[in-house]
Amino acid sequence: MELSPEEYGAYWRASIYIAAGVLIVVLGYRFVVSLLFSYPNIGATAFGAFLFAALVFIGTFAAMLGVARVVRTAVDAEMR
Repeated sequence: MELSPEEYGAYWRASIYIAAGVLIVVLGYRFVVSLLFSYPNIGATAFGAFLFAALVFIGTFAAMLGVARVVRTAVDAEMR
């Protein structure tokens, strides 16, 4: 599979999306949500659970945008 410079750049941008999605989930959990889970207050725990669900949704969405871009670029490269 021969890649043009534009396709090569698309792969790099897609990998950035995937890495950003993973970092959102991991760092968000480690530095934000885990602190809220450590409080014995039910409000803080509930807010932490909501925030964790939101971070997972946003991180997964960003990672899937990257995966879709990789697949689209690979299919376009193979079709030429």
